[in-house]
Amino acid sequence: MKSRLTLLAGAFVLSLSTATLAAPPTIHERMDHMEVRIERGIKSGDLTRREAEGLRNELRAIKQREERMRADGRLSERERAKLHEDLDRLDRHITREKRDDQRRR
Repeated sequence: MKSRLTLLAGAFVLSLSTATLAAPPTIHERMDHMEVRIERGIKSGDLTRREAEGLRNELRAIKQREERMRADGRLSERERAKLHEDLDRLDRHITREKRDDQRRR
């Protein structure tokens, strides 16, 4: 009984430690994910063409900002944080547009 308890406790601790080791998504991974979400919204009819175009423009502007920030060869922590803020905002915009009950005809 005691060995089972020890084994379960060890497995629990191991599962917690591996979950915290997972790296957060990179900026490029997040941008790719946003593109997929927009495409999925178009295919499902949750996004109109106009909504999708506006969201794509917003994503394009974030990509251009990233290119300008990387012009010196690297991204500072402050620049990286700003890009993540922009991507968080875009994520909220995608969610809002997909849930606004406007359907593609």
